[in-house]
Amino acid sequence: MTTQTSKTLAVAVAAIALAGCSTLNPSPDLLAARSGYAAMASSTNPANAAERGQAQAALNKANAMLNSGDAPTAEALAQIANLKVQNAQVVGDTGDATARLVGTQNEAISIARAKGMAAAGVTAAAAAATTATQQQITAEQAAIADAEAKRQKALATLRLFANVVEDKDRGLVISIGGGTLFKSNSAVFGPSANQELTALALYLALDPRPAVVEGHTDNTGGAAHNMKLSQDRAKGVLDFLIAQGVSSDRITSVGFGETRPIADNKTRAGRALNRRVDVVMVKAVK
Repeated sequence: MTTQTSKTLAVAVAAIALAGCSTLNPSPDLLAARSGYAAMASSTNPANAAERGQAQAALNKANAMLNSGDAPTAEALAQIANLKVQNAQVVGDTGDATARLVGTQNEAISIARAKGMAAAGVTAAAAAATTATQQQITAEQAAIADAEAKRQKALATLRLFANVVEDKDRGLVISIGGGTLFKSNSAVFGPSANQELTALALYLALDPRPAVVEGHTDNTGGAAHNMKLSQDRAKGVLDFLIAQGVSSDRITSVGFGETRPIADNKTRAGRALNRRVDVVMVKAVK
């Protein structure tokens, strides 16, 4: 094999080795550095031996950064490698060691600048993420405030038809008098029931708490009859609410007959108060 052929082969091997197996495209500076170094890789010129070594080391660093996926640092090192290759070429051509173009200090500054740019990118991304999170929080707070305003409006409407009391032990108690809700001694809805129960359903759609529909009667008639009547009335209200879209998973019904009066059954007014349906919203919202 001739000396010239050996040199050409050595240059090609050096260029391939320095190129590595980058998954990113090399920049123009890195391509120029590779090409320039490959052209003098087989040189034995003692005048620029040290400079050639520096160029090779810088090129190896740039290739390594490119292979690792660190594009900003790879580009900074590629610029340095290209300058060191040029420096080695100048020193080799002139024999003048004072012709160096790049020093260790400049290399450190360039690398620090590249890392600073990368850090700024991370900071910008973090700031953008923080802004997005804050916007999401603001939107969620606005949605919560809007939902609460709608709930309060529905509650105000419901108070036109029902007695609403916040019981510290049971939760929100919505009481609708049986005299207007049902026909006398019957589980059949009265003429105003649809309006009252629709207002109730609208409120329940805005209040996510579990609910229990309780049926109650006065003490007129037998206890067994009153128990059955209270159960039927509670079940009637339950069915109406479910038909209006209230989930059956969050609402149940129960009858208590005449066992839980809230007024004196000896008076007509007291018995009217006891004939009622209570909807208890358990676990009161804070």
